[in-house]
Amino acid sequence: MSLRANLFLCLSAFLFLSGLARAQDGFGGQATGGAGGRVVVAGNPEEFKTLAAAPEPLVIKVDGLLSVGMVPVSSDKTLIGSGPAATIQGNLMIGGGVQNVIVRNLTFTNPMSKKGKGGGDGITVRGAKNVVIDHCTFLDCGDGCLDVTEGADFVTVSWCKFSYTKQPKHRFVMLATGREKKKHKNKVKITLHHNWFAENCDQRMPAARKARVHMYNNYFSCSGNSYCTNIRADAELLSESNYYEKVQNPCYSEDGGKIRTSKNIYQDCTGKIDNRNDEVFDPPYEWRVDRAAKVPEIVRAGAGAR
Repeated sequence: MSLRANLFLCLSAFLFLSGLARAQDGFGGQATGGAGGRVVVAGNPEEFKTLAAAPEPLVIKVDGLLSVGMVPVSSDKTLIGSGPAATIQGNLMIGGGVQNVIVRNLTFTNPMSKKGKGGGDGITVRGAKNVVIDHCTFLDCGDGCLDVTEGADFVTVSWCKFSYTKQPKHRFVMLATGREKKKHKNKVKITLHHNWFAENCDQRMPAARKARVHMYNNYFSCSGNSYCTNIRADAELLSESNYYEKVQNPCYSEDGGKIRTSKNIYQDCTGKIDNRNDEVFDPPYEWRVDRAAKVPEIVRAGAGAR
């Protein structure tokens, strides 16, 4: 492992232990989560549900596996795993009217049955604003791993790993979509950086419409897939220094979607690749891009729950 990767992991460990670190990057960079509130430990599923829905700011630590079904999360929460075994089996619902949520260092799984039925999203961000999902692992989620929909806004997804090991179908990773109503003019604004779309991810990495998506330094190693990044009607993509390795249809638009790409690497890829310079949004924040050639090493060393 490189010296840079080691330094990064040391910094990450400090942030995980504190559980209070403010997100500083991307569209979700104003989120502070439960900072200033009590630090509490969820010891069982019912306790986790009660704490997640509480009206006060909280930093909620998870240790071990909690099988929870669907759990609504209220505003001003940090949900953080206290170690590599911290796992939520079920669906975290960050819904309309909710603001200021940070989810970090947790594994999410919500699998289908062997017959291909049941399961659901790992995390659903539906209408919420100012949300950061950082250093999480998503494994075998029956619907989407992480869907950002229905007027959600100001979202950052960083240093997460997505994969499937046993799920037979519907290996759909992520939606980034605004409200379907024609009169709704606002677009979901989402930043995706240093994420790893790994084995058996099939499509939606993400699939976007009515959205502004800033993607940089993401790594795609999901060979055998259908497609990766698809930008659809009324959506804009700013794509910088991502690394697509041996995948099908790595990055393209349809139905009038706009794309501006810069310095992406497409190693042994096939299918649709739209390297264009369309006029898209300018992100209102500062960011630093790693060289695309270094992305596999950096992301493999740093992505996912720790």
